[in-house]
Amino acid sequence: MKQLLAILLASITLFSCSDDKRHPKVDVYEIRNIGELSTTEYTVGKIIKLDDVAKEWYKYGDRKILINCKAKIKAGVDLSKLKEGDIEVSGNIIEITLPPAKIISFTMDSKHIATEMESVSGFRDGFTHAEKNNFLKQGEAAIKKEIIHTDIIKDAQQNAEVFLEDFYKQLGFEKVIIRQKEADVN
Repeated sequence: MKQLLAILLASITLFSCSDDKRHPKVDVYEIRNIGELSTTEYTVGKIIKLDDVAKEWYKYGDRKILINCKAKIKAGVDLSKLKEGDIEVSGNIIEITLPPAKIISFTMDSKHIATEMESVSGFRDGFTHAEKNNFLKQGEAAIKKEIIHTDIIKDAQQNAEVFLEDFYKQLGFEKVIIRQKEADVN
């Protein structure tokens, strides 16, 4: 009984008198197991228009088509790219150097693709499925090219920072400092 009381008293004294406010031992690199953290999603629409006027003398008439399509684009940060040295802990302060945000997924669902208008005149044939698919590929390429004019990467980076700040504060860190790695330009 005396031994149990002595251990209990020693434990209380040890933990209550400690001035060390260091963060408990946690593996701060466990965050890498999340992998690609998608933090932003945009839905972008595109109207694809084609006026196919016959240029050859034997093709009389013209064809026109208007296709409406939408793409869902997700952006975020690949946390699996964090390397040793990208996270530094000093007491209750943690500094993280994040990899740059990037596009994580790009999908064009067939539910969001519609032929709005198709007009064929003269002796012309209608548009084939292969031609329509080719137009959709052009639309997809145009959307991908125009992504750089949106704030999706900037928003993804900011949202990842907010997520990580909240995550590490819940682990007990008082101050979370986040820096950005420069994107590779290759």
